[in-house]
Amino acid sequence: MTAQAITSITDLLLASEVFFLAGRMSRTPKDRFSAAWYFSGVLLLLGVAALLGGIDHGFFEPANLPRYLIQRSDWIVLGGVTFCLLMTTAQQFFPAAFQRVVLFAAVVQFAADTAAVLLVDSFLTVILNYVPVMLLLLVMSVMGLGSRNGSPHRSGSPQMVAGILILFAASGIQAAGVDVFRPLDRNGLYHLLSMIGVGFLYFGGVRLRTKAETRG
Repeated sequence: MTAQAITSITDLLLASEVFFLAGRMSRTPKDRFSAAWYFSGVLLLLGVAALLGGIDHGFFEPANLPRYLIQRSDWIVLGGVTFCLLMTTAQQFFPAAFQRVVLFAAVVQFAADTAAVLLVDSFLTVILNYVPVMLLLLVMSVMGLGSRNGSPHRSGSPQMVAGILILFAASGIQAAGVDVFRPLDRNGLYHLLSMIGVGFLYFGGVRLRTKAETRG
């Protein structure tokens, strides 16, 4: 089996896991626009992105078919993941007075990222879009660990912190080109480690606020 085939299979495995977790997350009673509601969108869109990636690497790339449409669709969906992740962070940690400001910033960020991925043929645009938001959620989650007892509405979770750190480690391994487990190459290894990271994210997600703050 080729490394490309394994990359596709691991992408589809990741998609299956994330869709399963998204389904479980959707069963939790929650307000619209709450942190938990937006995080359900994170999982759902992440599953779609992994599915598109698996189809791309498994069918389009081996057959030398034009990849622009499916690749850009995948990247735009990842922009949607980033949008939902930013709104999850805002609803979980920021006061209601900032909700409109963050929503406006998230919409502008999504529009700018969509334009960038359509015009620039580089996955770097996706990375530059989501890394700052992931770092923001990591920082806020770590800061919120100490307030779990005193301020449950602004609390972080160790599971969310662990999930983000695992995903960063997976990205670092992929960027470093770790191919010592051939035919499992850096991309397939990234997907397998991401499955672990997403599992931790889910367990952090079920601890998110289910009530939406009223925006003035």
